[in-house]
Amino acid sequence: MRLGIVPAADVVRLRAPQIAVLHDEGRNVLRREVFHVLRERALRVRRDRVARARLGPGGDKLHSGTAIGREAPMRNRWSITLPLLVLLAGCVSGYQQFYRPVEGATPETIAKLRGGPPSASPVVEHAAPPGDNGQAILDSYAKRGYTMIGQSMFNSGRQENEYAAVRQAQEVGADLVLIFNPRYTGSVTSSVPITTPTTTTSYSTGTATAYGPMGPVTAYGSGTTTTYGSTTNYVPMTVHRSDYGAVYFVKTRIRFGVLARDLTDTERQELQSNKGAVVRVVVDGSPAFDADILPGDVITALDGVSVASGKALLALLPERGGKLVSLSIIRHGQRIEKSVRLNP
Repeated sequence: MRLGIVPAADVVRLRAPQIAVLHDEGRNVLRREVFHVLRERALRVRRDRVARARLGPGGDKLHSGTAIGREAPMRNRWSITLPLLVLLAGCVSGYQQFYRPVEGATPETIAKLRGGPPSASPVVEHAAPPGDNGQAILDSYAKRGYTMIGQSMFNSGRQENEYAAVRQAQEVGADLVLIFNPRYTGSVTSSVPITTPTTTTSYSTGTATAYGPMGPVTAYGSGTTTTYGSTTNYVPMTVHRSDYGAVYFVKTRIRFGVLARDLTDTERQELQSNKGAVVRVVVDGSPAFDADILPGDVITALDGVSVASGKALLALLPERGGKLVSLSIIRHGQRIEKSVRLNP
């Protein structure tokens, strides 16, 4: 399915990229439960180390001379840096990470399209996943005077908050955001390796007897040996994945109020002409709407200037803003003339 750009009714024709369902495998595998497991395991290992140290000779000192509370040797640091980095990276909203603007939808172009200043609180609407009716959805919003400026389409293994889509809409200056309901795509089961430090402490005692002129002397001694290592455990994880999506619109300034396309080969044969622009959508309340321009009409001339295509029609409008123009139209094989006063 392609969510193509709804051309600005009278200013610029923009084209949308094909929807790309972008998978963020590996980025969203870790959930918050893993963080708690890592934290509790690390705290437990630290408590065990302190307890063993206090049981040995030297009070609160390890036999090796490392005081409790000092930084452990480098080999004893937690081996969880990478999982934590992945977890932190996954905190970025998918609506932000996978936002793709429509081709040509620069801030300057969007400013020209606007019918007014951007809204501080975008309108939020919901719909079922688009499937194969993406163009129909865009046309329905074009009929209301909205033009698409970007989209966020992605697959995620975490629950995405729709308020993140609203924040992204505010970030790009959208007046309306259409949020598609999540669609479950399956579950992925895997295991996450967690490596934690281990310490093993052994205690030994011994005696020695020496004989001399004054008689035998017996000495007693004890010692502590601490061995450092690590252990790896695997935490099973089942991640439920879903498709998420949102489309961002601005309310456009309407001069004429039609979205037009080029003639098909069949239509050229019927009209015996290669020139003309077929009206696809008429914007509600626009000059074209008030003049009873209808979907399916073929506009062949404007003010006597031949219209070769939909793009050519758009190019004729800016210099005629606010003026009364004449249109030559073919409707169901009949040629008719209409006059329309364009908006400034």
